[in-house]
Amino acid sequence: MGLIFRQFLIALLGGFHLLAPPVHAQTQKGFISIDCGLPETSAYSEQETGINFVSDATFIDTGETKFIESDDLLTLNYQPYRYLRTFPQGIRNCYNINVTFGTEYLIRAGFYYGNYDAKNKLPEFQLHLGPNLWDTVNFTFSWADTTKEMIYVPVKNYIQLCLVNTSKGVPFISTIELRPLPAKSYVTQTGSFLGLFSRYNTGPVNFTADDIRYPNDIHDRVWKADYLGGWAELSTSPNLFTDSNQNSLETPPLVMSTAATPKNASEPLDFYWFSNDNRTEYYIYMHFAEVLQLQPNQSRKFNITRDGKLFYGPMAPAYLNTTTIYGRVRPTGFLGEFFSFSILKTEKSTLPPILNAYEVYSVNQLLEQETSQADFDAITNIKLAYQIKKINWQGDPCSPQVYSWDGLKCIYPTNASARVISLNLSSSGLTGEIDPSISNLAMIQTLDLSNNKLTGPVPDFLSQLQNLTVLNLEQNQLTGPVPAGLIQRWNDGLLSLSLCENPNVSGNVYCNNNNNNKKKKKKKHGFLIPVVVSVVGVSVLLLSAIAIWWWGFRRKSKQGENVSEAEPTIQLESTKRQLTCSEILQITNNFERVLGRGGFGTVYHGYVGDTQVAVKMLSPSSVQGLQQFHSEVNLLMRVHHRNLTSLVGYCKDETKIGLVYEYMANGNLQECLSGFIEIIQNILSWEDRLRIAVDAAQGLEYLHYGCKPPIIHRDVKSTNILLNEKFQAKLSDFGLSRIFPTDTGTHISTVVAGTPGYLDPDYYASNRLNEKSDVYSFGIVLLEIITSRPVFSKTHEKIYISEWVGFMLANGDIYSILDPRLGGNFNTNSVWKAVEIAMACVSKDAIERPIMSQAVVELKECLATELARTKQSHQTESTNSTGIMPNNSIAMLHPSVR
Repeated sequence: MGLIFRQFLIALLGGFHLLAPPVHAQTQKGFISIDCGLPETSAYSEQETGINFVSDATFIDTGETKFIESDDLLTLNYQPYRYLRTFPQGIRNCYNINVTFGTEYLIRAGFYYGNYDAKNKLPEFQLHLGPNLWDTVNFTFSWADTTKEMIYVPVKNYIQLCLVNTSKGVPFISTIELRPLPAKSYVTQTGSFLGLFSRYNTGPVNFTADDIRYPNDIHDRVWKADYLGGWAELSTSPNLFTDSNQNSLETPPLVMSTAATPKNASEPLDFYWFSNDNRTEYYIYMHFAEVLQLQPNQSRKFNITRDGKLFYGPMAPAYLNTTTIYGRVRPTGFLGEFFSFSILKTEKSTLPPILNAYEVYSVNQLLEQETSQADFDAITNIKLAYQIKKINWQGDPCSPQVYSWDGLKCIYPTNASARVISLNLSSSGLTGEIDPSISNLAMIQTLDLSNNKLTGPVPDFLSQLQNLTVLNLEQNQLTGPVPAGLIQRWNDGLLSLSLCENPNVSGNVYCNNNNNNKKKKKKKHGFLIPVVVSVVGVSVLLLSAIAIWWWGFRRKSKQGENVSEAEPTIQLESTKRQLTCSEILQITNNFERVLGRGGFGTVYHGYVGDTQVAVKMLSPSSVQGLQQFHSEVNLLMRVHHRNLTSLVGYCKDETKIGLVYEYMANGNLQECLSGFIEIIQNILSWEDRLRIAVDAAQGLEYLHYGCKPPIIHRDVKSTNILLNEKFQAKLSDFGLSRIFPTDTGTHISTVVAGTPGYLDPDYYASNRLNEKSDVYSFGIVLLEIITSRPVFSKTHEKIYISEWVGFMLANGDIYSILDPRLGGNFNTNSVWKAVEIAMACVSKDAIERPIMSQAVVELKECLATELARTKQSHQTESTNSTGIMPNNSIAMLHPSVR
C-alpha cells in the first residue's frame, strides 16, 4: 500500500501521523536522497524523518520539472512528492548516480502522479536498472503513490536508473533514494538483484498503524503494518533492545519490540503471498525475538512449514535478541504460485508461536550485458567533450540493443560485455581537436568524424587502434602532416582513409571537385590519401589502389558467403586446413577404424601427429551431402567456441570429400545416456547431466547471439552433442545450419529440415524458422538428459517424450520422471527447475519459449544448487539436530522438497 494512500486512511480514521516518532538522531552516511524536479539550487531536510533531500538537476540532463498544484494535505505533508520530473521527449531517459562499487544498496524510486498534467490519465511505463528491466510502473489512483525498491550490489562505481516510454503515457519520477547496507546483510548474487515484494511489521494491532522507517530504522527500510484478524499482539519496550543485540541486518528495535501471535493458542500463525509468475523465486526473511520474560514453567518453541512440509525447526526465540531465519523458495506449479507458510508450536511448547517481522524479495536476473567499462567511459567522455545532445544518448551506450545510441554499432559477445565497433559522428557540429578518449575504444573498426569543424592535428593515437579499418575525417579544418602510422596502414591495405577537404593538412589533397564523380570514386575505390608523388609514384599509387580494391572485393565476397546460405558453388577458403586424399589415407591408416555411420557418410578414427581426430567421409549416396559439406566447412571456419566441435581440416578433391574434426572420446550424448559407451562404468550423475546441458545450451547461445549474423543449427539432437574425455559437451553437425539475417524480420522461410521428434512443430507447419526452433529441439534433448528415455517410446503406442513428462507432472510425480538409475542421488529442487526449463522450451507456442540466454542462466542455477547439495544437506542436518538457533544470528534455510 502506498505511503500517501496509507496516510489518507489514517486521516480518515482519526489521528494523522506521517511516521513513528524519531527515537534519536542518526547519521545519514552514504544516503543519497533525490527530490526529482526540485529546482537546481534547492535542498531541504524532510520534516518528519529529517532526511536531507537534494535536487536531481546534477544527475540528469533531460526532462521537464513539474510542480503539483494542490492544497491536498496529503501532498503537502510529504514534501518530496510536491515536485516531479517528466519525460515527454525520447524513449529512454536515464539518471547517472555515483555509488561505491561492491557496497550493498537499498535503492528506492517513488512516483506520485497527483494529476500534475491536469489530464487525470494514469500513465504506465518501465523502470530500468541500466539496460535491464527493473519493473513496470503503474497506478491504481491518481492520489496514491507507487514505490519500487530493490537490493543490489553495483559492479561499477555508478548506476543508471532509466525510465522507458512504452507508449502508454509519459514517464515521470518523484524521488530516488539509495541507502548503503551492512556488507552481505541480504543474499545477493552477481548478475541479479532482489526486488522488494513485501516488508511487514507483524506486531501492530491494525493495518492503519504508522509505517516505521528512518530514523527508527537506521537503513531507512519502510516497515508496513501487517494485520490479520486471527492475530494478537505481544510487545515490550523498544528501549530494551540495544544495537549490540541486533543481528547483521540491524532490524530496528521498534519493529522487534512487538510480535504477532495466534489469538487461539492452539492455532498456527499463517501468512502467505501470491505470485502470478510461476518462474519467479523468492527469498524470505523471518525475524524472531522473544518479547516476554518467560517463567521457568513456560516455553515457546515452534516449527516453520511451507505448504504443510517442514521448512525449518524447531526453534525457540531468544529474549530481546533477534534471530533471522531466511531461505530461498521456489515455485512448484506451472501457473500462478501461492506461497503459504505456517508457524506451529511443538507438542511440548506451552506458548503459541510468534513472528515479529518478515520480508519477501523476488530474485531478478540481469540478463542484458552492459557495455564494457572502458568503452562506456570513452563514449561518456566523448559526449562531454563535444557536448553532444543527441536525444537517445541516454543510459548504456550499447545495451539493450534496441536502445543503442544513434551512430554507435556494437558487438555482443557471449557472457561478456558489449563492445563499441563503430562510431559515426558525421555532421554532428563537433568543434575543437579530435578527443583523445577515442583512443580507448580498443575494438573500434569504423570511425566517421566527417563534415564537422574539428581543428588541430590528425592525432597519432588513431594509428594505434589495431582494429580500425575505416577512418573518415574529410570536410573538417584539421592541420599538419598525416601521421606516418596511418600512411603505413593505408599502404599495407589495412585502412581506408579519407582526409579530403581539409585544406590545411600538409600535402596536396586529391579530391575531384565534381561531387558526383567523387562519390563514385569513394564507392568504387574506397578513400584516397593525399600524397605528393612523381609520375612513377602516381603509377605505383594507382596500382596500389587497384590492389586494395581487389583485396576489399575479395574480402566482401567472403563476407557475403557468411550472410547467405552456403551453396555447392561457394569457393572454400584456401588455407593450410585443406588436405589431400593421400593425407586423409595416412591420417586414418587407410580407413582402418570405423567410429560410426550417419546420413553424411562414415566416420573414421585417425591421428594428426599425436592428436586423435575423427574423419567424416562423404558417401556417394548421401542426399545433399555436398551442400552440407560446404555449409559445415564455411561455418566452422568462422565460428569458434568451447562448446562447438572444432574443424581440424577438410578434403575436397576429385574422388574424396571429407571433414576432419577433433576427436570426442566419449561419443555422443544419446549413447552415454543409454549406457552404450563401454568407457562409462557408471551412469551419468545428475551433476554430469547438468554440466552437459549447460555446455550444449552455451553452444546454442553462442550461435544465436555471439555470431553476427546469428546462426540457427536446425538439427539439435542428442546424437549431435558429442562428449570429450572430460565429458565436456560440444555441438556438432552443422550441415543444416542456416544464417539468420537480422534484417529479415522475426523469421525466415525455408524448406523444413531436421530430425523427427526434435523438429519444432510450429516450424514444421509453417516453414517459418527462427531461433526458437532450436530452443524446442534443445528442450527435447533436455528431457532426454533428465529421463534417459528415447524421444519416442519403444512400445506400440510410441508415446512422445514431452507428452509423457507432461502426464507425469500432472500427477505431481517428479521421481518417476527422473532416470531411476540415479537412485535419489540429486537435489529435488534442481530437478524440478530443470524439468520446468525443459517444458518451457517445448511449449507449442514459440513466444512462450525462453531464449537460450535465459535457459543458460537457469540451468547454471540448477547446477549450482546440485553442487551445493552435499554441503547444504550437512548444514540442514546440523541445524535441525540442535533445535535452537544461536542468538544474534541469521540462519540460512534451504528449500524443502516439493
